[in-house]
Amino acid sequence: MTICDIHCHILPGLDDGSRDMEETAAVLKEAVRQQVGCMIVTPHFYPGRYRTDAEKVLRALERVRDECAARGLDITLYPGHECYYYSGLVQELERGNVLTLAHSRYVLVEFEPDCPYSHLTGGLRDLQNNGYAPVLAHFERYECLRREENLRQLKQRGFLMQMNFDTLLAKEHLFRRYPWRRLVQQGAVDFLASDCHGTHYRPLHALQVQECLDSFAGASCKEKLFRTNVLRILENQ
Repeated sequence: MTICDIHCHILPGLDDGSRDMEETAAVLKEAVRQQVGCMIVTPHFYPGRYRTDAEKVLRALERVRDECAARGLDITLYPGHECYYYSGLVQELERGNVLTLAHSRYVLVEFEPDCPYSHLTGGLRDLQNNGYAPVLAHFERYECLRREENLRQLKQRGFLMQMNFDTLLAKEHLFRRYPWRRLVQQGAVDFLASDCHGTHYRPLHALQVQECLDSFAGASCKEKLFRTNVLRILENQ
């Protein structure tokens, strides 16, 4: 199956992801090999650490698109940000300084892993109340969501959950003991994404994660995670 990756850090030199254009090109070549047909590039927007404004992201994306054309890499790239939530985020989105996913109303948002549940829900509600559809990046990292009742409440409120490939594949030791596959089977996960940071850290495992899904979840689940739900972003449904 050709899939779309909605969370990656492959624009060269913008954050802690891909370091230069050669590394970016290597990632994209590997993405094509692993049947990734499109990617939403999501450099960090994290005041005080990575303030990659929209203009900088869009300029870098155009350079990468040109590089793909020059190298004959058949992959579609869309702009976005992984936004760290803080009190001024909505204002930055409204001003156009922070990018939604593929120019939609969907926003990829992250928090501190040990943030209180009340802070996490408050931030998600802030985005939702202002007309955005928040997608919680790598939701498995948040300690407050290890209590499944909290996760159920977020799902009931319409918040969307993104899990990293490496979590499902048990490649990151901190997340090996939790029943992530059961959450996928139960429909708690809306998106699987690579959170790829180049060739040097958290490389793509797109083929492996598809094989993993085939082993316990089946074709309909894979279709939902990699196509149906992603189309809602790309078509801004």
